[in-house]
Amino acid sequence: MAQAIHKFVLGNKELEGKTAEFQYDRGWYSIADIQGEERKIVYKSRNAQEAYTKWNVYIGRKKERPQQEERKREHFAQEKKKK
Repeated sequence: MAQAIHKFVLGNKELEGKTAEFQYDRGWYSIADIQGEERKIVYKSRNAQEAYTKWNVYIGRKKERPQQEERKREHFAQEKKKK
């Protein structure tokens, strides 16, 4: 009986002498750096939307947006400076 394929490469891009790869495997999304035979996972998540955003940030297509807690701290610091 044939085995089902669960791993899909969703994208790859050459970056600074290495290849970045975005893949899906059995419910997990991951970003890996590939340099020669060496493969290093730099990000892994079950959340598709978050993983896609991280991939776009990683390959330089988008800038990372600050998290809500960081925005609160920045806002609080600005309010403090005004006083």
